[in-house]
Amino acid sequence: MDGDFDALKREATAWVVRLTSGKATTEDGEALRLWRARSEEHERAFREAARLWRDLGPALAEKRVRAPLMGRRSFLTGSAMAAGAAGAAFIMSDLGFLPSINGLLADHKTAVGEQKSIALSDGSTVVLDGGSALVTDYTADARHLSLTAGAAVFEVEGADPRPFVVSAAEGRATLPSGTISVGHAVNDVSVACIQGTVQVDCLTSVTLVQGEGVVYSAAGLGEKIVSEAETVAAWRKGLLVFNDRRLGDVVADLNRHRRGKVMLASNALASQRVSGVFHLDRPEEILAHFQDALQIRSMNLVGGIVLLM
Repeated sequence: MDGDFDALKREATAWVVRLTSGKATTEDGEALRLWRARSEEHERAFREAARLWRDLGPALAEKRVRAPLMGRRSFLTGSAMAAGAAGAAFIMSDLGFLPSINGLLADHKTAVGEQKSIALSDGSTVVLDGGSALVTDYTADARHLSLTAGAAVFEVEGADPRPFVVSAAEGRATLPSGTISVGHAVNDVSVACIQGTVQVDCLTSVTLVQGEGVVYSAAGLGEKIVSEAETVAAWRKGLLVFNDRRLGDVVADLNRHRRGKVMLASNALASQRVSGVFHLDRPEEILAHFQDALQIRSMNLVGGIVLLM
């Protein structure tokens, strides 16, 4: 009955508030998992509460983006708290001790350093990079997927007449068949056409053919760029390839593959440009390259946290 479901939604909202309060523990995460498993209505109530929390508005998004970029003094204070019994919620979630809201809502997700191939019901295939989350919503009219975190390659089956639509942040990519790569950076999303043709929409529209890519953000679409086959979704080959990219975006990619967390001491440092080709299973070589190329220092802290400054 509606009254019973409303009561479940109130409980679910309390769980979400607890999880994001800064006081949650790993035991809370396990208790929530058991609560969600009690019935389909428990799971539905949680998903509705979590979606509402996730979509509250840009203020929360801005807070989440800015949290890792802090001064050295405030970062060290936060790290000392993390070494205590509970620690800060954003640190617990980022390090993987507690699930993120995106992860809790996902139909498919990967852990840090994990890659997964998923066979979809229409015959299409998705390969998820580490630290990624995907929601699927197939209807009679379209095949909808939402990449809420991380990166993925979509190999789309063309025998199904429904359009295949991949949403990520403020935009979406639509194609009848073919192969595309979609990846989240810190403030934008990249789409590359590996095979076929794809239409990308974000305020305006652009059509990409094989070998072309585009980056979009809340400000709209960027210019078309050449998308080289050997560098598109290089993570599938165990490589991290970056050519004149923002350090903040490269670090975000690295953090999907490295246990712990690399964090930056300032927004100015995050904006520095770097280039290189490295093996993802040698993260310390990547960090050493950052230090040499930008003449910066690093500090190793608890929990695999590395502060670049």
